[in-house]
Amino acid sequence: MRKTLFFLFISSTLFISCYSYKVFPEEYRTIKYEAKKKLAYIINPELRPEYEIFSSSGIFDLTKDSLDTTALKIKLCPLRKNIACGQPIMASALTLGQLPVYLPDRYFYRFDQVSSGDTLSREFELRVATRFWFWDMFKFKKQFKKYAALALRGKFLKPELINN
Repeated sequence: MRKTLFFLFISSTLFISCYSYKVFPEEYRTIKYEAKKKLAYIINPELRPEYEIFSSSGIFDLTKDSLDTTALKIKLCPLRKNIACGQPIMASALTLGQLPVYLPDRYFYRFDQVSSGDTLSREFELRVATRFWFWDMFKFKKQFKKYAALALRGKFLKPELINN
């Protein structure tokens, strides 16, 4: 009985570190911004994760000068997350992590774009899935903000791929 509990504890501990992130659709993983970027000022950079995602996406050139009249004003909103069902993890647990499973959580990233008194509210569903697989223990793709930034850049630049 003790050996079984010990085995379950050790295997569950191993599965915690065996994850990585993937961006969908695949085109978003390598997309580059070719056009001239607009200048933007973030009104509320205290939303740290959202700010890091926005700045890493590279869709705007950011400035710290709030008095710059040419810059768009960006007001970030908190990232919302709808958690996917965790049932596929059971299949991975039964195969001791040899069967990779994806949990396609839904992330909603929103910001308001203020330009000369007009406010444009923009919301994007970021398709960043968490993959659980034993061999991901040896990978370093565990930076959610980096992959969320790739998804945001893809949604911003290629809106026609929304339903793919």
